[in-house]
Amino acid sequence: MTKDNYTIGLYGIAGVYNYGCEAIIRGTEMIIHKKWPDAHIKYASSRPDDDKKRLDGCNVEIVPRKLFPRSSIPGINRMLATVTGLHLKTPYREDLDWLKGCDMIFSIGGDLYTLHPHHKDHKIKRYYNPLIHFGDIVKSKGMPLVIWGASVGPFEGWPKTKKYFIKHLQEVDLITSREHITTNYLKGNGLNNVIECADPAYLVPSPKIKENSNEKITIGINLSPLSSFFSFQPEQKNEIIEKQAKIIELLIKKFNANIILIPHVVCTFNENDDDLHYLKHVKSKISENLRNNVDLITDDIGFIKTKEVLSECDVVIAARMHCAINSLASGIPTIFLAYSQKAFGMAEYVYGNTNMVIPLNEFMNSEKTINLIEYIIEKDINKFINKRMVNIKNEAYIPLNYIENLF
Repeated sequence: MTKDNYTIGLYGIAGVYNYGCEAIIRGTEMIIHKKWPDAHIKYASSRPDDDKKRLDGCNVEIVPRKLFPRSSIPGINRMLATVTGLHLKTPYREDLDWLKGCDMIFSIGGDLYTLHPHHKDHKIKRYYNPLIHFGDIVKSKGMPLVIWGASVGPFEGWPKTKKYFIKHLQEVDLITSREHITTNYLKGNGLNNVIECADPAYLVPSPKIKENSNEKITIGINLSPLSSFFSFQPEQKNEIIEKQAKIIELLIKKFNANIILIPHVVCTFNENDDDLHYLKHVKSKISENLRNNVDLITDDIGFIKTKEVLSECDVVIAARMHCAINSLASGIPTIFLAYSQKAFGMAEYVYGNTNMVIPLNEFMNSEKTINLIEYIIEKDINKFINKRMVNIKNEAYIPLNYIENLF
């Protein structure tokens, strides 16, 4: 197929209330339209009205994802798949009429091809993942399928699940891996449809980058309920929040620092995914005599305006992957708080090593956290980051020639 006005569909994310998902959409639109300025991009959204407001200025068509009722045949098929792992290849649980006219589909989301922290292979039923079911349908329609800007796996320890994922991943036309660990894992499992490139979120520009004019060091901190869920038991939640508040107090005292608590997901309909709700709880546990040193971003400001806040910081500590990416793209030294392998992979991709990673369950280790911040201040690594960002932003465009060959 040779033309310039391709139609590319984007599918996978739950909504751009997650600022990282907003950045994926914005960065992907920039990449596609650099190569094909007349391309039509459809983003299938579960929250079309909200997403339209949040994606203002982004040249994509937002089409609604419509879930069929439970009593319908697709709904029954969905329940059958969830309960037993068995299902008809069609119909899918959603109305896929929007696929008509698409020349290619990008499966987007960053880490949707990974596993729940408490996942187990069921002794009886087969594993089922609706995203893989969707991908199978796309392939059955003869459309190229690209897994876009992803961290994938690992699936070791779950042989049924691994077999299920690997089979699908082998049938995908292209997987663009955003970090080394995923690349090596997939190639080590025999996949030859993998290339490595930068996460599209690195490309999103900021209309205004501020510099910190405060004599005090400013430390931006992003903590999330999702990362705590992955790292700790549910009954530990309050205990962990109190410990996280204590390490923030220590950072204030050690560095005479100002702290900015920065949400990167604002999810009013699910507090278990809402950074703002979580960070309010953290701030409430900080001693009153130190609370004046702590600012909390309470407005729902989106990815681009959050970049402005991050640019005011001297150091950022981030649990959310795309908060870390947002900060790094602004030239700010960033520490990854790891709750999965993807943080180690991204740190290695950016820094060349994993020295800038603290496992979330070690964040409360004051000595380790303080030593790393002291290292950042002493070494003045901003120049390295800014130079690295030039290369990374160029690497975001690597997939274009591969994609062109798929049409």
